[in-house]
Amino acid sequence: MRRTYHILLITISCNLLYQCARQTQPTGGPKDTDPPELVYANPINGQKNFKGSTIELIFDEAIKLKDPREEILITPSSGAKTKFLAKKNKVTIIPERKWQDSTTYSLAFRGGIQDVNESNPADDLHLAFSTGPTIDSLVLSGSVSEAFKEKIPEKITVALYQEDTFDIFKHKPIFFTKTNKQGKFSMQNLKAGKYFIYAFDDKNKNMKADSKTERFGFSANQVNLPENADSIHLVIVHLDTRPMKLTSVRNSNTISTIRFNKPLDSIKLIPERSSIIYTYGDSRSEVIVYKDFDKTDSILVRVKATDSVYQKLDTAVYVKFTDNKKPPEKFKPSAWSVDYDATTNQLVAELTSNKLLLSINYDSIYIQIDTAKYQSIKLENITVDTLLKKVTLKTILNINPKEKIPNPVLLFGKGAIITIDNDSSKSQDIKIKIPKAEDTGSMSIEINTKEEHFEVQLLTSDLKLIKSFRDLKKYTFAYLKPAEYRIQVIVDQNNNFRWEPGDFYKLQEPEKVILYKSLEKKYTIPVRANWEIGPLTITF
Repeated sequence: MRRTYHILLITISCNLLYQCARQTQPTGGPKDTDPPELVYANPINGQKNFKGSTIELIFDEAIKLKDPREEILITPSSGAKTKFLAKKNKVTIIPERKWQDSTTYSLAFRGGIQDVNESNPADDLHLAFSTGPTIDSLVLSGSVSEAFKEKIPEKITVALYQEDTFDIFKHKPIFFTKTNKQGKFSMQNLKAGKYFIYAFDDKNKNMKADSKTERFGFSANQVNLPENADSIHLVIVHLDTRPMKLTSVRNSNTISTIRFNKPLDSIKLIPERSSIIYTYGDSRSEVIVYKDFDKTDSILVRVKATDSVYQKLDTAVYVKFTDNKKPPEKFKPSAWSVDYDATTNQLVAELTSNKLLLSINYDSIYIQIDTAKYQSIKLENITVDTLLKKVTLKTILNINPKEKIPNPVLLFGKGAIITIDNDSSKSQDIKIKIPKAEDTGSMSIEINTKEEHFEVQLLTSDLKLIKSFRDLKKYTFAYLKPAEYRIQVIVDQNNNFRWEPGDFYKLQEPEKVILYKSLEKKYTIPVRANWEIGPLTITF
């Protein structure tokens, strides 16, 4: 009995081991790094007069599909409902629409086909065939970048169209591809001719640019193949080009709130009579109207607004009093930001508020230079932007920054600022730091360009603007605190002192933006105490 028991145990153990071996992949050995190789294709690459209805691909190992609708690009499009099937080492592609006659089709598989074991993608796999007697063979290549960004955008859709009536926000392209991790693209098997080219971040995968949520860019000039076959560069931006709309007007006992469907660049309200004061609300997509008229009246107000892409809205609304009470709001002024430029002796101080700023008490604001010397603030030194609820103080300090003096103090007495609700500001003492040459560094810039108008901006590493200059070929940023800095240049072609984002419908591209990059391919520039950096040459 004992011998029989042992034999039975061994038999059961062997059966268990056999079953385990059948259910798992073998372990050990070198890692599989070889991509699957295509061993058979129907049609074959470069085939003409293809009459089949499906595409069949066979590989040298078992494969799987990875996001085929996004990764396997077929141009011209075979339809959004094209089927991609994988079984063992075979892939079958069934187009939604029949292949068009006398047409060249190009397939780029990117990372859409991978091996089962290690997910290695098929390496640089392309397939082209024609349903007619000739096959198109021209290639268009280039790159995509994003304005004001150093990070290279990837998986950006690059597309072509030829009709003048084509709208990138409404129509789907026939020819398209996507950028790789380096921001580069290549569109193959094109025929000779003139094309318009554009790029967009197709997040919702509808093959249309959505200006509200997606970045996009375009070339104002046509691409003429085969002459312009490479070095195409597209710059994408994030712009909301939707038509501007006034969405609502809400009235209360003291204010009316006018809301829009997008942020505004400028706003002007013109009442038919009486007077009103208005500011932006919590965002620039709403305007607060403070009413100064009889409570039994309602006033027609003309609204003239412009958005960031210069679309205009000209409409009218009624503002009136209602019994709805606006809840009281606590006065929350920001901290004063103070900037002193030792090269010009100019002092700039700014404060923003959550409430409309109604008046400034100039007698309560002054600068203490030292224990015996004071500098008064005059009316022309202060501006109040009621729309942005901001106070700006600008003056020249009566000091010599090279002399050793205590840091001056900007003094605000109690009640220096009064809001529309009669809130008054608290007293404040703000030290003005005078930088010393031995504790700071400098950076000299040389510009090599034929452009007439441009602005060179010095930024912190987190993109805060420090200083800037315009239209000079040589300049030195002095008295810089030790830190990491960035430099960007905006080409101001129309000399209007602002960056133009472009307009697709007018075929106007965004104004050029250049980010300085060192020979080490770094975008940041370290400044140390008592250092002189440069000259840094920027060519554009």
